Amino acid sequence: MPNTVVVMTEDALLPIDVEHIVTLAGPDGTDVRLIVPSEARRSVVTSFLDHLAVLDLKEAWEDLTGANDVSADQALATASEALAVSVQEFQKVGVEVTTATVADDVVVALTAELGTAEGDVQVFAVTQPRAVEDAFHRGWADRAEEELGVAVLHFYRGTSYLEA
Repeated sequence: MPNTVVVMTEDALLPIDVEHIVTLAGPDGTDVRLIVPSEARRSVVTSFLDHLAVLDLKEAWEDLTGANDVSADQALATASEALAVSVQEFQKVGVEVTTATVADDVVVALTAELGTAEGDVQVFAVTQPRAVEDAFHRGWADRAEEELGVAVLHFYRGTSYLEA
């Protein structure tokens, strides 16, 4: 019976991210499913504090002034592009992605994927560091664990740093 690996990512996966996932997923016969959220809304305060925490003052200012606001269409286009690039990165290492989804709510999409999964299921979340959400466990990786009762291996894009 194949393993099912569900990967949730907010940005296009980098080759190192795919390498981590493939290494951790185990032997061949893995059914890889990819979910990218297209959420256009983010808390201004949370975004501001996240950027301030890493001393990204320009981004923090843009959060406050609304310069970082995106429309639903822009968010969908960005998510679709991240999805396409991520699928290509898996294909480069010989792994086919069986399901690729752009979702309004990543936890709802994950629920659907888990409902059709076979064998052992592993869930990976690849995100950017978010000081506030990570410190208080309020990101969508944490929400998925809490709401669905599944273990989510959460690491930061481009690194092997695991968020605990």
